[in-house]
Order: sequence, then structure tokens, then C-alpha cells
Amino acid sequence: MKALRLSALLLVAVPSVVTAGEIYGSIKEAGKPVKEGIKVEVACGAKAVAGETDKNGAYRLFAQEQGKCTLTVKLGAEAPSIAIHSFEDSARYNLILEKKDGKYVLRSE
Repeated sequence: MKALRLSALLLVAVPSVVTAGEIYGSIKEAGKPVKEGIKVEVACGAKAVAGETDKNGAYRLFAQEQGKCTLTVKLGAEAPSIAIHSFEDSARYNLILEKKDGKYVLRSE
């Protein structure tokens, strides 16, 4: 009986984990990876997840919802963002950070 309850609990819990999509990639500026510790956030609907770049300028986050999302990079007072999509499977977004008209912008590589 306990095994049946545990199985039922796992079946209820697993779908919420499966719907989360991995968002990963790298961020470069002037042809070089950004420094370690740059804050990166992915917001899908009302849910957001945050992380940081590693020493190679790479990031890896798990979106809580599928669909249209916004990826934001926080650089002091500036927070450039780009529209992305979260899927059931992994989605890779390699990004370029550049200055235009004195402000940072993000674009896909």
C-alpha cells in the first residue's frame, strides 16, 4: 500500500519537473566571453529564474514554464534583454553583448 501511494505521488510530481526547459548558452562582448559572475535572468510569464555566468561566459538556467520568455543580463544599472522561447527540451542561446548609442544591447550570435 505504501508503494502504491509513493508511486502515485511520484506521478503527480514528475510532470511539473518535466515541463521545465533548460535554457543555456554563452555571452560574449567584443569577441571574448564576459567575465564570471554576470547576473542572468529568464522570466517566463510571472515566474523568473536567475543565475550567473561562469568563467567561460556560459550560463545555464531551468525555465519554469514553456513559451515566450525574456532573458535579461544585469550589468550594474543596465539590464539589456532579448526575447527567447522555452521548450520542453533544452534551448541554446549564444548571445552577443554590445554597446549601441551608449547603452548595452543583446543580440543572438
